[in-house]
Amino acid sequence: MKTFMNYNENCIVTRIDQHICSYQGQISVLENYRVVIEIIDVPREVCLQIREMENAIVCLKTDNKYVTARSFIFRKMIGKQADENFVYHYFNVTIEAIDVCWGEESCADDIEEFLFDGFSCSVTEGTELIGLTPYKEIDSLKFYNKEMDLNIKAEVKELHSVSGFSCCAFHDVTRINSEIRFGIKSQIQYQAKEKIGIDDIKENLLNMILFLEILSGELITTTQVTLFKDEKIFDYLGNCNFPKDNLIVFRKNKFDSRSFIRESLFKVSDFTTFLDDAVDKFCLLVKCKKLAFDSYKQVLLDDDVGISTTNKFLKIMQIIEGMERNDVNEEEQKKFDKQKEDILCKLNSEEDKIFVEKYCTNNGDNFSKCIQKITKKAIMSLSGLSNSEFKECHTHTLLCNIKNDRDVYTHASHTNNPILSIDEIYWVITCYKVFFRVEVLLELGVDISLIRKRFSHDKYFVGSYDKLFNLKIKVEDFETGEYDRIMRGFS
Repeated sequence: MKTFMNYNENCIVTRIDQHICSYQGQISVLENYRVVIEIIDVPREVCLQIREMENAIVCLKTDNKYVTARSFIFRKMIGKQADENFVYHYFNVTIEAIDVCWGEESCADDIEEFLFDGFSCSVTEGTELIGLTPYKEIDSLKFYNKEMDLNIKAEVKELHSVSGFSCCAFHDVTRINSEIRFGIKSQIQYQAKEKIGIDDIKENLLNMILFLEILSGELITTTQVTLFKDEKIFDYLGNCNFPKDNLIVFRKNKFDSRSFIRESLFKVSDFTTFLDDAVDKFCLLVKCKKLAFDSYKQVLLDDDVGISTTNKFLKIMQIIEGMERNDVNEEEQKKFDKQKEDILCKLNSEEDKIFVEKYCTNNGDNFSKCIQKITKKAIMSLSGLSNSEFKECHTHTLLCNIKNDRDVYTHASHTNNPILSIDEIYWVITCYKVFFRVEVLLELGVDISLIRKRFSHDKYFVGSYDKLFNLKIKVEDFETGEYDRIMRGFS
């Protein structure tokens, strides 16, 4: 996507929906990777038609590329030429294109033809998130040997799933004058069983990014997306995302550092033996718990821009309730409806009946039960506590305080005041963001020993967990995988 930074090209617009044309124009890519097309000297009647279009193809040609946009938003039209009565007959029209493809030829001439075989993409820190290393061994001592053999042992590593996703990592050697640098390049691909539309591709992209955001605990973006169609390749913009170069890392002069490896980061390679099952479970979980995942992405965005407010605290509360609140099952609802009907039959006052009918509803789990559930599951999983040991943790007061502050900030109460300090709010945000990830990872089938091992390397969470609950993670002697073992110290 960096190739499209400051992109601004003259072009010829050749098609607008079914209208074949040849208008001068200009195509630009904004700083947030939105694509804007200005069409010059457009007749009034065509402008009016463009303004009414909702889902149409726009085709244009630059000096060396064909560009196809699936749909657009009409932004503005400015009068260009007027007659003696000051009536404008020609206009410059500006539209914002939604799904845009660059290629050696147009990818479609009709909205129904905007179909593809799959996509390939790169993401921020994809090498580390995929967790595949092409190197068989890395021994830094060899680099000090004046008779060093530069025949580095490496091979392409791949990971495939039945659902169509695959990941690969391959070695990359860069020579700069007398300096030789060894690195890794990575790619994520999706191959559909039959041609799919751009909306399905975007859904797969967003689910894939969300999956990686659960693994990393940080905002992830695509750095490049390529679409495939009949052995032809098209660069794609339209996956609305926040541009970002790197994941957040500690600097080497701070209390923690990283070169090419952070053991706190979960990786796709952690799912090697059960990737298909995990993907299916994850997609189902996202559909069932959409509010929780939407709130999680908002928290990640706040993390990325470096803000922490009571609004972020409330987003964490939404994650808790969105994840833990269960739908009322049919049997419970029938039992509730029967009890409600019995009560209504005993009432004589019409006002009482209206009141009960209106306000007596079965909403399922309340917030107190939701936060109790997620806290219990996470603490018992991370610290290895039994049910009786958890009861001795004395979390009741803390959970009541969290609920109190949630109600104060939500309902603007004039009778209650916040109880938690600013530091405690930070710790709550940190801990429950991790608790949510723990529950999702357990749902996907990740080994509890791996979960404990990886989170034990998250220094800020370990400190917050200790401060808030006075507990420690139960750390076991557990091997976290080939990538961590081989790549440790690689820079």
